[in-house]
Amino acid sequence: MRKSIAVRRARLYVWTGVLLAGLTAGYPPAMAQDGVTCGITYGPDGNMINLGLCRNMPEQGDRFGAVAISPSTHNTAASHGQGSQSEAERQALHSCGSKDCEIAYWVRNSCAALAVSYHVPGPYGAAMAPDREEAAAKALAQCNARGGKGCLVRVTPCAGDDVRWPSPLPLPPGDQPRSVEPGLVGTWEHAINPGYWVLQIGANGSFAFHSEAADGAAPTMGTFSASKGRWVMHATNLVWDDTGTYQYKTSGEFIMTGKLGAGNWQRISTNPHR
Repeated sequence: MRKSIAVRRARLYVWTGVLLAGLTAGYPPAMAQDGVTCGITYGPDGNMINLGLCRNMPEQGDRFGAVAISPSTHNTAASHGQGSQSEAERQALHSCGSKDCEIAYWVRNSCAALAVSYHVPGPYGAAMAPDREEAAAKALAQCNARGGKGCLVRVTPCAGDDVRWPSPLPLPPGDQPRSVEPGLVGTWEHAINPGYWVLQIGANGSFAFHSEAADGAAPTMGTFSASKGRWVMHATNLVWDDTGTYQYKTSGEFIMTGKLGAGNWQRISTNPHR
């Protein structure tokens, strides 16, 4: 889909095509109802937690999304771009892959996020917001507040995401200041046949990925460093590490070589938070 940069704000890239990792769940699912309480769940102390209110949106052009999770296998799945709540939930449950999968959240014309504890079993956080960055931050904070250890954001579908490929993940905040050559900070795309891979590189050592191609590549995010012609990537939501060389040719082009060979990247924007 070739639209304006503003529309392509969430395109992301990772140098891989591996599948999403399983997730951890430890609490009853939160069922969303538009216009009223959007979700109820329970904390470690047994007290009820109100996940907040859904947004009321115009009926015309409504789109729905959902996230599902299996308490026994920790599989997770997401749907987006659907015309009804029931279809969004059906697709999420179908993709989850376990008999005990449950809907953790559904949204209309907004975004959902799911963050899980690194340890199994452990709690998870589910949240909604107008954009995926805010939803992810809320879900992560909720997971940590419930006693989760090493909580990680796993899925952040927005209801209006293009159904042709998986929903993107937000760029992580990063924790490695000055670890990336300044000229590489921003959003880049690499043309493949057919479609595009898009890489967001943050100044504080983070990356995020989304493939807009029919290759089944999973979105991911993690840490990234690049200086003096060498780069290192570590995904936090997938089991994937890579390293290699790069050539920064101009302000609008660089070549990165890794496990999957060499890729020529064109700049979309100097802003990595698309």
